[in-house]
Order: sequence, then structure tokens, then C-alpha cells
Amino acid sequence: MIAMINLRSDTVTQPTQSMRHHMTNSSVGDDAYGEDKSINNLQHYCRELFNKEDALFVTSGMLSNRLAILSQTSPGDEIVLDYNYHINFFDSAAAASVCHVLLNNRFTKDGILTIDEINEALNSKPRYEYFSQIRLVSIENTINGWVGKIFPFNEMKRLRHYTQLNNMSLHLDGARLFNAHIETGISLSDYAAQADTVSVCFSKGLGAPFGSVLMGSHETIRKAKKFRMWMGGAFHQAGFQAAAALFAIKNNIDLLKNDHENAYLLKERLENISELSIHKNSGETNMIQFSLDNIGMSSTQFISNCEKEGLQLFHWLPGVVRAVTHSGISHSDILQSVEIIKKVIFHHSNKNRKEL
Repeated sequence: MIAMINLRSDTVTQPTQSMRHHMTNSSVGDDAYGEDKSINNLQHYCRELFNKEDALFVTSGMLSNRLAILSQTSPGDEIVLDYNYHINFFDSAAAASVCHVLLNNRFTKDGILTIDEINEALNSKPRYEYFSQIRLVSIENTINGWVGKIFPFNEMKRLRHYTQLNNMSLHLDGARLFNAHIETGISLSDYAAQADTVSVCFSKGLGAPFGSVLMGSHETIRKAKKFRMWMGGAFHQAGFQAAAALFAIKNNIDLLKNDHENAYLLKERLENISELSIHKNSGETNMIQFSLDNIGMSSTQFISNCEKEGLQLFHWLPGVVRAVTHSGISHSDILQSVEIIKKVIFHHSNKNRKEL
């Protein structure tokens, strides 16, 4: 059996032996009564690290985002965001069916939602009392749909000021905020200060097996806890998972530097393959995207052929492939991945020439 290099996502990370040991020896209790010490420790640590009033441990980033929406909107309200942000690209069905809100998507030129674009959304129709109202602006950092691009900090500050003046809440989907932090050096608390609510994920680059945390005001988290219960997301003895998340956030943030270096190396090597068109944001953090337009092969076929050679990639859009580096990927894995991609392209080109 061929050993696989898995670049589909940073969600494929595995808990280390040290993390597993920490989980095994963690203290648990019934979180429904607030008695799980490991969950309480994680939530307290996140409150302090991000300088937010309160924090709530949840199963996933998708749930965390939904709770942020439910806690800051009413049915029929609008959320302004970029079309490519995760909440729209992957989770628009839940926004409609679970949260009962409308997504006012903006097609930004670079993934960076600006005040001008929010004003365009606001003025796209009358805002009579019986019309939908914009109550929430949502941004993402780093931006998955824009190949791990970092949302500029100064633009975040401008959005924060604007939303406060206009009676809107601002949510930061920070599933990969740790990547932005490690690349820019901007503190997590400074990032968090620019939003009413912040969600971060432990099961991506940090390598924990489970969970996200939503942070915000006491009142917002009180509401979020209620909605979490309504959706069957309450915990009992989940301290094992919280212990892994706490271990990850204390020990693994600095390791993200290696992921970024590997992504940049992959970008550099792929740029030497003339048949590929590399997305300009590739390698800014831990993601790469490339187009197959010059090859004449579907992304589905390309990915299938790469997997037969021992490389797993992700189908992003028709003709577009994504690769994500993570703690399970080494320098040599990157070099081998490039050779596999070259081999697949070479075999496809040879086949086409023979058919001619």
C-alpha cells in the first residue's frame, strides 16, 4: 500500500503522544452542572488569552459560527460578508434553515470586506421597519476561500469602529486566526478586540482532535449556551477533548511557522511547473491553490491520478485544486508532492500526444 501524503486540509492532523497522554490524565466532570474542570480551565484560559469576557467550548467551528449568529441576530435579519467566506461557501443552508437569517454577500475584489462594501449592502434597498435589517457583519481571518489570506489588521479596526457607530455587531470567524497571529506577530487579544464575537478552532493546525471556542460578552455567551443546548450541543464528561484543546493552544501555536514555510516552499516549486497557474495568495500562510486550465484535465481526474501516486489534494472548484500544509507534513513530503504532480502532468501530456 502506498504511503499517502495528505494535503487535503489541516483538519487531518493527528494528536501527538504527548497530547494523548495529557488527555488520558485530565480531570472530567459534568459540564451541564459546570463541574468539568478541564472544560472550565480551557474556557478560562481562552478568556484570558483573547481578553474577552466569556468563552464557550463547542464541538466545531460551524457550530461556533451558528451560535454567534443566533446570539446576535433575530429571524429575518441580514448578515454582510464576502461570498467566499466559510459561513456562505460551506454553511449558507444552516444560516437559512437554522439561524433564519439572510446572507447579503459581497463579491469583493480580494476577500477583504470594506466599509464601502457594507455601505453598498446597506443601501442596496430601502430599510423600512418591515424590511430586513443588517445586524451583523462577519469577516474571516485567515480567509479560506482566498487561499489563507490574512485580513489586514488596520481594516479590521476600521470595520470595528464602523459597526459600533451603526449599531451592528462584528463577528470574526477565526478558525485559522492562529495562523494570522503567528505570521503577523499581532497578538490574539488585539485581533479579538476588533470584534464582538470571535470563534477559533483547535482541530486544524493546532492538531487537537475536536472542538472550537466562541468568545464574547457575558450576555452573548449566555445566549450562545442556551442555543447550544437547543441544538443538542451540551456536554457532560467532555474534559478529555477540552484537555487536548488546551494542550494544543499552549504548545502548538509556534509550530504553525513550519506549516507556513512548507507552504511557501510548495508554492515556489509549483511556480516552476509551467502548466500550472498558481493563485497569487498561495503561501501567505498554509494554503496553496492552483488552476489546471492549461493542462486540459478536470480537477477530479487530476486529484484521482495524484492519489494513485500517493498524494491527496482537495477539489476546490472545477479546475482548481487546493493543498494545505500542517504538522503531519515534512520538507521531504513537499518535495515528493511536487514530483508526483510533475509525473501526473507528464503522463497526461504524453497520453494526449499519443492520441493525436
